[in-house]
Amino acid sequence: MGVGRGLRAGLLLWGTAAGFALCTGCGTQPGAGITNADRSGRFAEAVQLYQNGCNSCHGNDLEGGVGPSLAHVGSKLSEAEIARRIAEGGGPMPAYGPGGQAILSPSQINLLAAWLATKK
Repeated sequence: MGVGRGLRAGLLLWGTAAGFALCTGCGTQPGAGITNADRSGRFAEAVQLYQNGCNSCHGNDLEGGVGPSLAHVGSKLSEAEIARRIAEGGGPMPAYGPGGQAILSPSQINLLAAWLATKK
């Protein structure tokens, strides 16, 4: 009987710790979102483009929402793959390049892709 209580207490403690870690962002890398350097550096225009449209699906700080998180997209996709996804779309994401809605120019797509590729 004492073992059962100890097991329940251990599981409760473990579950509480795991929940706390998830809620506080344990395991996330600091600076993975939009940084002050992004806003004022060479990618300032890319950040502005992102905030004018991409954030409605991908979150204000790359955290995701309707669309996936982009906080570490550069560790999953190459710059060319990111540019292709922006231009041509894929899955539920619409195409934003000349073949799609043509909302972004090729140079804007390349700038967004270069910036997002730095998000590792």
